Amino acid sequence: MSILLNPELEQRIAAKVQSGRYRSTDEVIQVGLDLLEARDSTTQTPPAEGEESISEIFIRLGQQVPPEEWSRVPTDLSINLDHYLYGSPKVSE
Repeated sequence: MSILLNPELEQRIAAKVQSGRYRSTDEVIQVGLDLLEARDSTTQTPPAEGEESISEIFIRLGQQVPPEEWSRVPTDLSINLDHYLYGSPKVSE
């Protein structure tokens, strides 16, 4: 495979090799591609056609909870989450 690079990229790659940290142009490119693959694997991708988004999943699950259970959820839950989870003092609204 042959790749044409603009002069700036050629200089940047050459500088990496000259620094002694990398043995060859191939190694510089390999490390760069490895980093791109790692970043891409952690980047969120939109759901595929026919798949639910995370918000759609939450809505669907929320609709499965009976209304009497929702009525038991404290209205100040978001403000006093630490109180309900860990017994911290309540925060005034």
